[in-house]
Amino acid sequence: MRRAPWLNVALAAVVAALGAWVYFKPARDTPAEFPLSVLKPSEAKSIRVERPGEPPILIEKQAGSWRVTAPFAARGDDLRVQRLLEIVEAKTAHKLPATDLARFELERPQASVIIDGQAFAFGMVGAVAREQYVLTRGSVYTVHPRYGTALPASAGELASRHLLAPGEAPVRIELKDFTVEQRDGKWTLSTGTGGLSQDDLIRWIEDWRLAGATRVEPGVKGKTLAEIRIRLKDGGALTLGMLAREPELVLARPDEKLQYHFRPEIAKRLLFPPAAAQERAAKK
Repeated sequence: MRRAPWLNVALAAVVAALGAWVYFKPARDTPAEFPLSVLKPSEAKSIRVERPGEPPILIEKQAGSWRVTAPFAARGDDLRVQRLLEIVEAKTAHKLPATDLARFELERPQASVIIDGQAFAFGMVGAVAREQYVLTRGSVYTVHPRYGTALPASAGELASRHLLAPGEAPVRIELKDFTVEQRDGKWTLSTGTGGLSQDDLIRWIEDWRLAGATRVEPGVKGKTLAEIRIRLKDGGALTLGMLAREPELVLARPDEKLQYHFRPEIAKRLLFPPAAAQERAAKK
């Protein structure tokens, strides 16, 4: 009976030791993770996308903003570029030697992206695991297919679809039949307000400022049906050419050598005078 307290102490010590061993022992079932790169998206300066038989797409960061520089020049779509840069942060549990590349369709890659000098070549997507093989830094890695689908098929996919740049704030927009402009801090419509409020006019200006195209293409070829003149807050000015009105609105920016294509419902908002709130409510 006298040994019971000592026995309890000994058992407690054994239990504590086992608990410490379990807590501090290395986790054997945790899979290793292999990073594909040490680059950071925020520090990237240049991107080059290559596809067999297609001209390379070049994107560069200039003055803090991304710009497409080849095969044509355009403001970059920051969201699409960030999706493209996600590959540098990818990690995987599978790292293979870069041998027998034809087995992974990496001998002639479907596409490649070079980010600040590091090349990522994209091969086949495995039929079972549904992971894509990527060759970089002398090894083959398997990653989620989303990294491959982020690669653009054309430079237009990486061009900003916004007609106006972030710093281009209109203070006057002149169309053929009417003009909206700011005078002494108030917005006016040349054909008369007709019950319009300042909110109605500001909303129309915002439609122009935020107008997003379905696609952007290089060139301004075609007969100009009409011109739209825009004066900007910083004193600058733009003259847009209307290349088509139906079935889609096509506006050209000669200063950028680009044309922007808009859906019909966007065309109705941009090309017609601002509608009063009462009129919009009646149409709902």
